[in-house]
Amino acid sequence: MAKQARTRVSFSPEILRVLSSLALGMFLAALDQTVMSTAGATIATHFGQLSGQGWLLTSYLMASLITTPIYGRLSDGFGRRPLFITALTIFILGSTLAAVSPNFGVLVIARTVQGLGAGGLFSLAFAVISDLVPPRERARYILVFVVVFGSSSLLGPIVGGVIATQNSILGIVGWRWIFILNIPIALYAIFRAARFLHVKQQLHKDRFDWWGVLPFSIFVLTLLLLIQNLNSATMRPWRIFLVLLIVVSFAIFIYVERALGDNALTPIHFFKNRLFTVTLVASTVSGAAMLIALVVIPLSVQVVQSKTPAIAGLILLTMGFGNLFGSGLASRSIAKTGRYRWLSTLGLAAFAIGFTILFASSSLTSIVVSVIVIGFGSGLVTQFGSVVAPHALGERHRGSGSAINTFARQFGGVLGSGLSLATIFQLWKIRGNASLMSSVPTTRSALRNLSQLARHDFVNAAKPVYLTTAVILLVATTLTRFIPNEKFEHAEVSTL
Repeated sequence: MAKQARTRVSFSPEILRVLSSLALGMFLAALDQTVMSTAGATIATHFGQLSGQGWLLTSYLMASLITTPIYGRLSDGFGRRPLFITALTIFILGSTLAAVSPNFGVLVIARTVQGLGAGGLFSLAFAVISDLVPPRERARYILVFVVVFGSSSLLGPIVGGVIATQNSILGIVGWRWIFILNIPIALYAIFRAARFLHVKQQLHKDRFDWWGVLPFSIFVLTLLLLIQNLNSATMRPWRIFLVLLIVVSFAIFIYVERALGDNALTPIHFFKNRLFTVTLVASTVSGAAMLIALVVIPLSVQVVQSKTPAIAGLILLTMGFGNLFGSGLASRSIAKTGRYRWLSTLGLAAFAIGFTILFASSSLTSIVVSVIVIGFGSGLVTQFGSVVAPHALGERHRGSGSAINTFARQFGGVLGSGLSLATIFQLWKIRGNASLMSSVPTTRSALRNLSQLARHDFVNAAKPVYLTTAVILLVATTLTRFIPNEKFEHAEVSTL
């Protein structure tokens, strides 16, 4: 009888309808995060602002990172459905404004508004599933989100490149369709969420921590600004100011969170929970490693192997196969045994092996193997963090746990990719010819036409990043031994 009850919860058509609504939102948020990697230059050139193209991605990331934990905290008090619909509505407003933007400044504002909505689309999906199904069954649903997020992240550059290169579609400038197409999909997601997203949730309407939001926002904004401008090793005065602002805002944030206790945006006592803290470490480190791979490997394929960006993109697609296998293995194992510690241990170890392969060899075969291994590790750790983080904090703080874990993974990615690229280019300049380096970004095929010496210098510049990343991953792997070797039980939760 118990087995039949669990099956009914796991394969309920009502939950599958909810899942489709959540997946649509996550698809849009992930797609618009990566679409600018190929479309950004075309869009910025349209407005004569090529040098500012980075803001099209940075503004989106800033807004989504800041709002991710806010949505999680608010949803614990006001419910998942109203917050999810609000996030979709804000995303539509940003997409509409972006589609009709008359100048570059308005477009950056529109991307910021999109990011304000995307923060909720990322975090609330995992929280809703945590409300609806028990931990042992949760991983199979999160597998859908992992696949959706991974595929949309990899499809983003392809879609952006194809649409942005069209001069006109139905009489409208091609790149504007990137944002126009968001609108009907998001409207359909709102319709499905309004109709099907009914979660029996015990609300905890604590006083919201607006005092903590301000220093937290300043901390994230200044840190991202500093990372995005690490194009020179010179410590300019404005950088010193940013560093001081980062330290001061973080100190104020910690002080406010301690003072507010359980009403804080991120209660400090969360981090006294060993399981939750180690889970965040695993998510942060794996998020950093994943983004380092996504930005550095395509660059390496073009520079060292003289391949086109299209070939580099196809190689990255193989990461999806590893990710799918790792996620599927994790979901089946959790459902069957309830054990979860080994997912983080093996996943982080796989990451470390992948980067060790990159450090040892720069051949195309080695790159492909490393990409698949890294994808496998990502599938395991993503499943681990998404299932364990909300479980660790209990029913009262499921939304916060899920949102903080999502923030940790994304924040680690932004931090890791920014620092790794800055390090590689600085070392490449030091080892190579500065005049040659200054010409690389101005020519479409420059990366594939570098001299053998320049390619060799790039390999030597990238190796310290690969090695450092592998070492950090191994340290994180050892930390997973502090995770209690427990298992999820077949406990029921509130259903539709």
